[in-house]
Amino acid sequence: MAITHRIKTACLYLVFAALGLNADEPSGYYSTCENLGGENLLKALYSKISSHTNVGYDGLWSLYKTSDVKPNGKIWDMYSTKEWPTNSQQCGQYKIVGDCYNREHSFPKSWFSKGSPMVSDAFHIYPTDGKVNGQRSNYPYGECANGTTLPSNGSVKALGRLGSSTFSGYNGTVFEPVDEYKGDFARSYFYMAACYYNKIGNWNSPMLAGNNYPAFTSWAINLLLKWHRQDPVSKKETDRNDAVYARQHNRNPFIDHPEMAEYIWGNKKNERWSSDTNKEPEINSPASGSTIDLGITSAGDYQLIRTITVKGSHLTQNVSVSSSDSHFTVTPTSLAASSVNSDAGAKVSVMFKNSVAAKSASTLTFRSGTAVSTVNVKAETVEGLPALPATDITTEGFTARWVCIGDEFDGGTYKLTVYKGPDVVAQYDVNAKAETYEVGNLEPTTAYSYTLSSRNQTSNAVDVTTATPMPAVNFYYDGDLSFSAVPGEASEAAELLVEIENIDTDVEIEVNEPFELSTDKSNWSTKITLNVDEDRCYLRVNSAKAGVFETSITATAGEYVNDDATVQAIVCELTNFIEDFEALITTSGYEGGEWVGTAATWYLDDVGMYATDKSEAHNGKQCVRYGKSTTSSIEMLTDTPNGAGTVELYGKRWSSSDGDATVELLYSTDQGKSWTSVGTATFNSDSYNKYTFTVNRQGNIRLKFAQTKGKRCFIDDIAVSNYTASSSIDPVENYHAWDAYCRDGQLIVEASSKTKAAIYGVDGITYHNGTVASGETSFNLPAGLYIVSIGDFTRRVLIK
Repeated sequence: MAITHRIKTACLYLVFAALGLNADEPSGYYSTCENLGGENLLKALYSKISSHTNVGYDGLWSLYKTSDVKPNGKIWDMYSTKEWPTNSQQCGQYKIVGDCYNREHSFPKSWFSKGSPMVSDAFHIYPTDGKVNGQRSNYPYGECANGTTLPSNGSVKALGRLGSSTFSGYNGTVFEPVDEYKGDFARSYFYMAACYYNKIGNWNSPMLAGNNYPAFTSWAINLLLKWHRQDPVSKKETDRNDAVYARQHNRNPFIDHPEMAEYIWGNKKNERWSSDTNKEPEINSPASGSTIDLGITSAGDYQLIRTITVKGSHLTQNVSVSSSDSHFTVTPTSLAASSVNSDAGAKVSVMFKNSVAAKSASTLTFRSGTAVSTVNVKAETVEGLPALPATDITTEGFTARWVCIGDEFDGGTYKLTVYKGPDVVAQYDVNAKAETYEVGNLEPTTAYSYTLSSRNQTSNAVDVTTATPMPAVNFYYDGDLSFSAVPGEASEAAELLVEIENIDTDVEIEVNEPFELSTDKSNWSTKITLNVDEDRCYLRVNSAKAGVFETSITATAGEYVNDDATVQAIVCELTNFIEDFEALITTSGYEGGEWVGTAATWYLDDVGMYATDKSEAHNGKQCVRYGKSTTSSIEMLTDTPNGAGTVELYGKRWSSSDGDATVELLYSTDQGKSWTSVGTATFNSDSYNKYTFTVNRQGNIRLKFAQTKGKRCFIDDIAVSNYTASSSIDPVENYHAWDAYCRDGQLIVEASSKTKAAIYGVDGITYHNGTVASGETSFNLPAGLYIVSIGDFTRRVLIK
């Protein structure tokens, strides 16, 4: 469905995307940072990378096609397991995990008041699942051992969890990404401190110290350095660094030189960094001081085995590996320096076994000459069958885990029993070797426990509390949320349906000027307050000056913030759309590609403009000639914000020998992401005929003329009239043909024509069942919630 704004203006604007190739770090790129440390090194990095190209918020979509793609060509999502297509499923609106992906400010934009250029800096904005992005909100990153993971959607799983911080130094709500991407996000935060050294002291966040250096609070520095060390730079990051550099023309120095973080915030901040320093022998992974938890197994002859990848740089001596505790053994005990220096690293197996139930710990030492890394390792043995802590905890269930030690029932099963207090609520026969089972159909915010049993063994009990339903404010609207207006005149209002979940306080909704909000279409401001029982508000643009504007719709309730919905508007004077192709440069063949026309920028596919076709033009000297294939098309690359009423064009076939040609008209209201067919025209004459299509669609719109049958043909003089109200009313227009809302304590029913309406109270009383006049009809009713019904649609109205 498309928002039924009345479009009162039209203007054309061009957006040109810069193209670039991947490039490694240029020689000498960080030469001005040599022999500096601490704040001085951070300042030098600021001077180097702060000046860069702003690709624009919309430009991120095209950048992601090179910066965030997997080897299979799909968009790489760090918040879910979904692999997204590059040209579709962009949010928009979402209900569940896997609906769509959007642009996640890993460093929330509310922290820097949505300022530019931070709001569109690709180094901290990633393509992520919309639903998980909404769950993260603007909470800081952190660690939460018992956090909530959103429910899966079929095979698509949410990544990350939200909960109370369990990291020392902070006890608020945090979002914890999965281990695989923690280093990526840490280095994004280091980048923000360097690139915006001159600004970050004025930003506000639980992770920020309110100064330019060290910029982060002590707990945040400890967290980010931990993640940075434990999740080293990956090929995904280096490829992304090159791709962003090609468009944004700066780099993330903490990807090029991860050791710089240590010289600014870490254990070398009193030393001076040099590019030569990076050539010293070093064992990079596992990070010195990190902890590896092997898990839990049964006491006796059962053992745990974990394979660890050891990586280093500039090592000249083999790496020896030793354990301080005899319950932990390592194989092999010596690794070739060349293997450790390689991109793949070298593998070492750590094995643990204990004959008695106990918690055990050891220190693993990796040594190559002067390069040393010491790593803590721990494990636990229990009597009986080992049950492990639950993961993927949601409002409705969790994933139970265990260690298979054999001793299965017939069919290779264990018995999984779930308790609520002393009562058994569910039992399952589970595949013992699977070692996981998804438990569902539970109550939210409820304490449960589970055990497993085999033929002769019973496990320890594991306590788990299901998650509390998370607060959410979701906006739903028709089509693409964009507006058009002439300077000094407000656009028509768009209706926003507001879904408020698990919130019991008022919700503040805010936009930036020149956008305005209202609950009654009479009083307009940039900020409104909705009661939890209200489900709608209205949005418009109202600017005295021409321009292109954009804002987020920000909903706030206590700590909860949702600023995912983005609004765009074009305010400019009315112009006519007539494409005569006289501005296009003539070609020598069906070259195709991007061409700037008289009224729009076009993409030509198997279509050309020949100098020899001057006599073939309907008017003037040029027209476009379609090729012999049925894939020929011309497509607008820029929107016309008038909408489209009727579309007229002149067309003819090449010749009777080529035969008739059929061309289909399609339109798009979402910048060409999806197309809707209007109809077809068949050119069956060697002379031009005029063909007329009725579109009647409002808002920003693009057109496409695609050949579906036949061979060569000509098109010329495309004229598009502004939108006018359609004489045929579809269901969308039926819905928007009336409205109901509260104004000054009265229920207002607004109808485009005299119609029958009913008003019901939640107490079951019918307050009106009859006609309402065209225009506004007022009803004096007691305060409360009412349902207004006209035709097949209803609206809720809260009288305050």
